[in-house]
Amino acid sequence: MVVINDVKDAVVSTIATTFPTMDVYDERMPQGFNEPCFFVLMFPVAHTKQRDRRYIRSHSFDIHYFNNDNYTDLHDMAEQLYSLMELITMDGNLIRGEAMTHEIVDGVLHFNVRYDFHVLRERSPGDKMQNLYQEGRLK
Repeated sequence: MVVINDVKDAVVSTIATTFPTMDVYDERMPQGFNEPCFFVLMFPVAHTKQRDRRYIRSHSFDIHYFNNDNYTDLHDMAEQLYSLMELITMDGNLIRGEAMTHEIVDGVLHFNVRYDFHVLRERSPGDKMQNLYQEGRLK
């Protein structure tokens, strides 16, 4: 079963692999960080029941990109992130990014992406029938 941290790690790994010279932070960002760098923030995760043991899980992310208020570079990075975050690899499987948007606020690029996929819960072990005795009659 997919764990929430697996999706976050896949996003961070995709960015870190593509931009090896830049720092990629998740959860906490140290004071005095060096720019350019990324900060991956996970928004609330939605878990919606479908049928029986099936659920749809939605993971939303806000990827911050810092680069000394260089707006040309911020727009160029947004273009790269649209391609990069469209398909990411998680546990050997590809998952598609949806609802991608970006905006620049106070000189920081905010790139938003959502990953939706189906989750199948394990079947709970029930009591197995021990013996069955059946009688039948013909007329």
